[in-house]
Amino acid sequence: MRPWQIWLLFALGLAVVTPALAWLTVKALALDRAELQARRQAEQEEDLSRALWRMDSLLTPLLAEEAARPDFVYRPAYATGEPAGKKGEEPRELSPLLAAPPQFVRVHFEVHPDGRIASPQTPTGELGAWATANGARPETIAAAEKSLAELRPALCHADLLALLPEHSPLSVTDSDLPRLESPSQQAALTPNNSPETANPVIDNNYSQLKPPPEVQVAQQVGAPQLDDSTEPVSTPLNNPQGGPGSPQPPPQQQVTQQQVTQQPTAQQGLSSLQGGPGQQLLPFNFAANTENPRQQRSQTRGGNDLQNREAALQAYAQKEFNEQRSNVKAAPPPLRVVEGASRALWLGDKLLLARRVEVGGQTVVQGCWLDWDALQQRLQAEVADLLPAVELSPAPLDLLTGSERLLATIPVQLIVPAPAAEPAVWSPMRVSLVVAWSCLLLTALAAAVTLRSVLTLSERRGAFVSAVTHELRTPLTTFRMYAEMLAAGMVPDAQQRQRYLETLRTEADRLSHLVENVLQYARLERGRPGGRREETTLGGLLHRCQSRLADRAEGAELKLLVEIDEPTRDTELCTDPAAVEQILFNLVDNACKYAATASDKQIHLRLAVLPRQVRISLRDHGPGISAAGRRRLFRPFSKSVHEAASSAPGVGLGLALSRRLAHDLGGKLELQSPAEGGAEFVLTLPR
Repeated sequence: MRPWQIWLLFALGLAVVTPALAWLTVKALALDRAELQARRQAEQEEDLSRALWRMDSLLTPLLAEEAARPDFVYRPAYATGEPAGKKGEEPRELSPLLAAPPQFVRVHFEVHPDGRIASPQTPTGELGAWATANGARPETIAAAEKSLAELRPALCHADLLALLPEHSPLSVTDSDLPRLESPSQQAALTPNNSPETANPVIDNNYSQLKPPPEVQVAQQVGAPQLDDSTEPVSTPLNNPQGGPGSPQPPPQQQVTQQQVTQQPTAQQGLSSLQGGPGQQLLPFNFAANTENPRQQRSQTRGGNDLQNREAALQAYAQKEFNEQRSNVKAAPPPLRVVEGASRALWLGDKLLLARRVEVGGQTVVQGCWLDWDALQQRLQAEVADLLPAVELSPAPLDLLTGSERLLATIPVQLIVPAPAAEPAVWSPMRVSLVVAWSCLLLTALAAAVTLRSVLTLSERRGAFVSAVTHELRTPLTTFRMYAEMLAAGMVPDAQQRQRYLETLRTEADRLSHLVENVLQYARLERGRPGGRREETTLGGLLHRCQSRLADRAEGAELKLLVEIDEPTRDTELCTDPAAVEQILFNLVDNACKYAATASDKQIHLRLAVLPRQVRISLRDHGPGISAAGRRRLFRPFSKSVHEAASSAPGVGLGLALSRRLAHDLGGKLELQSPAEGGAEFVLTLPR
C-alpha cells in the first residue's frame, strides 16, 4: 500500500473513535450533572425538613399557649370565684395578657357580633385605673391601644367567622354548670373524657393538602434519612407553662405524658413532649412504637412530614389546654361557653391567630395579632446554618398548594433558591473522562509515531535494497569484465594485467567491507554483537588496524597521520579489537569518500588517555557536513541510490553501524566541527 493510503486508514479510525468518545463524554457529563443535581436536591430537601421541624418547634409553644387560653382571659380582669372580701367586693384577677403580654404578640382582640372590638390590654375608666394599680404597665396599655387602632380597620366579624372552623375541643353546657364548682372540677372535663376529643385545639387544615406530583414521585423514590442523633432541638419562643403570675399546678393535677400520648387522634407517632421553666423543649422528637425508630422515621419522611408536625402541634396544644385550665382559678361561667379551635390566618399583611367562641348563644371572635416581622427574623436566624438564603412567604389558606415546604403552625411557605448543579472541576466523572481522553490521545500519538516509524523503516529498507543492489552491481560488473579479459588473453602486457588484478582486489575489498557491515548490523539488530572483549593496549590495537587504515587512505590518495605518545601506547583497556577496527575503518572510509578532493590530503588519527576513558579522534580537511546532513548522519540506510550516484558510493550504513558498535562497547561516537573546517569524529571507550 502507498503511504497516503495507510495514513487515510489511520485518519478514518480516529474519525470513528473520536466522535463516539465525544458522544459518551457529553452523556457522561449530563449524567454527572443530573446526579449532582439530584444529590444536592436531596440534601436541600433534608435541610428543608430539618428547618421546618426547627421552626415549628419554635412556634408551637407560642401558638399552643394562645390557642389554649380560656375565654375569660380576653377581659382585663376576671372573677376568681373566691368569697367576697370585707367590702363586699368579689375578688378578681388581672388578666395574664395584660399583666405579662407574651412575646411576638402585638395585641389581643375580641370582635363581637355588633362590630364592637375590644382588647384585654386596653382597659379604660375605673377598670383601667384598677389595672394600673394592680400591676398593669401604662406603656403596655399605650402600645396595645396603638396596635389595636392599626388592626381595627382589618377586623370584620362576618369575614373572620367565614375563615374559622366551627368544631371545638371542649363544650361546657348549661347542665354542666352546677357541677363545675372549682377550676379543678372544670379541668376534669378534658379531651380525655369528652366525646368531642376528635376536634383539635388548633385547626390549620393543612393535613388535607396533597404534595404536587413531582414531590410524590420523589417521595416514592426515597429521600435521605435523618440520623438518629440529628433530631432538631430548639428553644421555645416563650415559656410553655404560661406567663408570670400563673400558679403551677399540684403534681396530682398535672397531665402526664402517658395521658397526652393516649389521645386518639393527635399523638400518633409522638414519643415525648418536654417543657417547663429552664428546660429545652422537644415537641417534635417523635418515634413510632416499633423496634426500629430509623425505619419509622424514613417512612414518615416520605409524605406524612406535615401531618407529623401537625400531630405534634395538636398534642402540645392539648397539653397546654389542660394545664391552663388547671392553673387558672376562675369562677364558673354564668352562660354556656364553647371555645372553638384556633386557626392562623392572614388578613392582608397581618398574621392573626383567631378562634370563634360561643357565649350564651352569641359568637365572638377572639385572637391575637402576631408580630410577623420579629417572628420572621427569629425563624430565619434559627435555620441560618441550614438554609442561609431562605425566604418566608405568607401563604393564605385559599392559595395553599400542598407543598411540603409549608409550616404546620402558621400558613407560611419556605422559598429557597434551587441548588447549583455545576460539578466540581475535578469530579470523579470528569477525572475519568480526562483519563479516557488522555489514553485516546496517547494511543493515537503512539500509533502515529509507530506508523511513521514503520513507514520510514519501509522506505529505508527499500532504499537499502536499491543501494546495496547498486553497490553490488558495480564490483560484480568489474569482476566479470576483467575476468573475461584476462581469461581470453586480451591483456598481453604484464603491467596492465597487474593493474587489472589490483583493481579486482580493490573491488573485492570494497565488496567484502559492504557485506561485513551489513552482516554486522544484522547481528546488532538481533541483539547478538558477535565479538569478544579482551585485554589489550592502545599500541596493540593500533598495530592491528594501522596498515589497513593506511592502505584505504592511500587508495584515495590521502595520507594517514597517527599521533600517539609512548605512555599512551602502553595504556591497557578491555574491549573488542575487531569492533574497534571496524569503527575506525568506517571512519577512514567515510573520510576517503568525502575528503578526497580536499587541498590538504591528510587524515589525522589522534589517541589520548583520560582518567576513565580513552579518546580516539579522526579528522579530515574536507568540506564538512551540512546541518541537514547532521540530522540523518547516524541514521541507517539514509542514502538513496540517487544520492549515492551524485555524491559518493555507499548505502549510508557505515556511520550508523559505527555508532551502534561504540554503544555496544560502552562508549560513544560523536561528530565535531573544528574551527579550521572539515569533519572530526570522536570515539570514546571505557578503559
